[in-house]
Amino acid sequence: MADGVLATYAPVGILIILAFVVVWATLALTKLVAPRRPSPSKLTTYESGEVPLGNARGPIDVQYYLYILVFLIIDIEAVFLIPWALNYVPLGTTALVEMIIFAALVLFGWAYAWKKGALEWQS
Repeated sequence: MADGVLATYAPVGILIILAFVVVWATLALTKLVAPRRPSPSKLTTYESGEVPLGNARGPIDVQYYLYILVFLIIDIEAVFLIPWALNYVPLGTTALVEMIIFAALVLFGWAYAWKKGALEWQS
């Protein structure tokens, strides 16, 4: 029994070890080969040719996070809808009702966010 399990998972273990070796070898090689000639101009922040002013680590507007959340919700809906649409006929009416409920909940949340003004860009 133990020989069968070992034989089954040996390729996975070898692949994991090989992945770690490749990553560590790549990191070590870049440390050895990379040129190290820092200068004040190389250590400054490059922002499309503009002269950097102030600290680059300022606060980020919450509006960006709201757009990201809406985008993720739409992506998750697509992840559930595409396999359902490909297997629509064998799943039957129960799956149709469940998907209608799922889509209605997502659309309700989207309408709520739209009504609250969460999707309006504020400058």
